[in-house]
Amino acid sequence: MAHADFVLYIIKLVLGAISAFCAILLWSKTHDSAVMCLVAGVVILFAGVVYQMLLDMGFVPLIPREFFGVPIFSLFFAIVPPVLFIIGFMQMILRSKR
Repeated sequence: MAHADFVLYIIKLVLGAISAFCAILLWSKTHDSAVMCLVAGVVILFAGVVYQMLLDMGFVPLIPREFFGVPIFSLFFAIVPPVLFIIGFMQMILRSKR
């Protein structure tokens, strides 16, 4: 792994950890389903960064299960956070129309 990639991963990990920590604190304060979707999206997004870093460093083996040529875990971490963000924002939009 190049030095620039390592610095980028450190930045992603630090900022992701701070955002995940704040999201978990918010989760404990509110029980709103829209906010919970956003919080879950942030936490899964951070988990995806950690997984990708461990994968690139060779600590985690690439699981051979694929869906149309894309590894399942990579697909999961790419799709689930935006879907949760969409659900959370749509709930907020629909709630604000009432």
